[in-house]
Amino acid sequence: MLALHNPRPATHVGTVYEQPVQIQGSTMPPDSQFPTSSPADSAMLGAIVDTSGSVILGLHPDHRIFAWNRAAEQLYQTPRAQAIGMDYVETFLAPEHRDAVRADIQEVLAGKRTLDFEDDSLLPDGTRRTLLWNVSRVLDTTGLPVGIVATGQDITARQEAEERFRLVFEHTSDGLLISDASGVVDCNPAALSMLGFTSKEQLIGRRPAEFSPLLQPDGVPSAEKSRALGAITLERGAYTFDWVHQRPDGTDVPIEVSVQHAMLNSRRVSIVAWRDQTRRVALDRERATVEERLSLAQKLEAVGQLAGGVAHEFNNLLAAIRNSIQLAVNEVPRDLPVHADLELALQTTTRAASLTGQLLTFSQQPVRGLQRIDVAQVVHDMLPLLRASLPTGVTLHVAVEPASVFIMADRGQLEQALVNIVLNARDAMPNGGELTIALGVHANGTQAQLAVRDSGTGMDDSVKARMFEPFFSTKAIGANAGLGLAVVYGVVTQIGGTITVESAPGRGTALEITLPITIDTPAAIAPDTVRSADERAVVLLVDDDRAVRSTTRRLLERSNFTVVDLADGAEALSRFTAEPGAFDVLLSDIRMPHMDGVQLAHAVRAVSPGFPVVFISGFGEPGAQWLDTLSSVQLVAKPFASDRLFSALRRAITERVPAG
Repeated sequence: MLALHNPRPATHVGTVYEQPVQIQGSTMPPDSQFPTSSPADSAMLGAIVDTSGSVILGLHPDHRIFAWNRAAEQLYQTPRAQAIGMDYVETFLAPEHRDAVRADIQEVLAGKRTLDFEDDSLLPDGTRRTLLWNVSRVLDTTGLPVGIVATGQDITARQEAEERFRLVFEHTSDGLLISDASGVVDCNPAALSMLGFTSKEQLIGRRPAEFSPLLQPDGVPSAEKSRALGAITLERGAYTFDWVHQRPDGTDVPIEVSVQHAMLNSRRVSIVAWRDQTRRVALDRERATVEERLSLAQKLEAVGQLAGGVAHEFNNLLAAIRNSIQLAVNEVPRDLPVHADLELALQTTTRAASLTGQLLTFSQQPVRGLQRIDVAQVVHDMLPLLRASLPTGVTLHVAVEPASVFIMADRGQLEQALVNIVLNARDAMPNGGELTIALGVHANGTQAQLAVRDSGTGMDDSVKARMFEPFFSTKAIGANAGLGLAVVYGVVTQIGGTITVESAPGRGTALEITLPITIDTPAAIAPDTVRSADERAVVLLVDDDRAVRSTTRRLLERSNFTVVDLADGAEALSRFTAEPGAFDVLLSDIRMPHMDGVQLAHAVRAVSPGFPVVFISGFGEPGAQWLDTLSSVQLVAKPFASDRLFSALRRAITERVPAG
């Protein structure tokens, strides 16, 4: 339609000029021609107007059509003969625009200078088309206005494309900017949001380095790096790189920047796209943390397997040594000096067994006999010992929120873990400081959280990566390193817990342990059912270690047991099958070649259901997965005290499971 008024904000693209046209007479018939210098010129002008790709139409002051070219016929779907004389405003203008356009036509006729603008035409089939109009008035030979001529370009497709671009530009989550030598010249809302700005004025005219930190993550000054990247982009025409901007509140914003050079109105501009990388950076950090923890777990698992194997072999050696010493102690009179030496050696084997026990704990050998314990009570009960282990320069703070919080664990191991953590924190504060022990319950109600924080020297990443390794220490050579935190790691992970550590040089260390809470009620404690047993009971002893087997046999025989000792499980089964009634109890190692102790026990009970079984093992108490299918089995860890072994044998005999 002829657009002399636009109900939407006008898009100004030029200036409507007044073009006086001399016309003979004060009126112009619908089919009149403008006077020209010759008929040929007149015909040429008519052909130009008629074949123009632009819509050209003429209106009388009363809005009746007097000129209508082919483009108008095609657009408005109305032949020239039909259009001439029609009221353009009433016929081709949307009803909501008519009054305003009538007023604008009168102002144009009066000589008002008007800007070009866009408006919609209403077509006979009900569709609308957007046209860009240029309007001028027509004067007769006396200079009086006799109508207007309007030239229109159908820009519907262009406008729709611009609208699509605007929607993308305004609503994409990526920041989009256009910049030139003077700085940013335009941007979308996403770019403003990334920088924490609220209006374009905060960004227009500025350069990227102005809303960036002083240094980029690689340590290069932002201004210097911006110039270098700009040169690369100019050389290549397009470039993508990582960058960190900074909001007014100091928050860093990691982004991926894609720059493409282009020409706009004969000047070079940069089309810049920002993609927020905050989530990606967080995921990268999380992945790196997970990979680091996995690597540590794999390394600790490997070390643990080695430690468990060493502990097993060492326990076998200790068992033979302890048994031999016990035999000697039993033979040497107490009044002889050598008796005291033997007692000391016996005590030393106990200490050595404690060390191998810690190795087994670190190696996460499965444990049995976990008890329902109150962590809050454990912390309270340990406080006197913990305070006594701290120098006067260290202040201990305790914050235990729940009155009780129960977990399934070995109380002794948990106490040892807490002591090791506190001692490690003490050593990190040689000049004194603050130590805090806090116990709480996670918001989900399923996990206890035990935290120990110190104000000590802290650790760098390289130390943190190795802090759970056995015997690793930052102490001086010769100082006691031990298994401290390695034992903590083993105790916690054995019962399904996790450990997280936060530390930095000069900022202390915070170690948080998360343990699964149990809601099981404590079982009633059964009374001691140990009954006296025949001191002449016959023991079928099976162990592949000759020294352990020999010394154990001698200990048993000196306590009036009858012993048949064999080195192989298969041989023992054959002997038992031949004479099942000749034996009262099976005493067997667990890990043996060919047939292990569990397999042997199953086979023996297949012959004699409920037959008494006692296991001895260098791995401590065997894992539950080894014994799930066995019941009423006594367990004795190597190296063992003779009285504990005798007690286990008698208990097994007197509590024999009835057949069937």
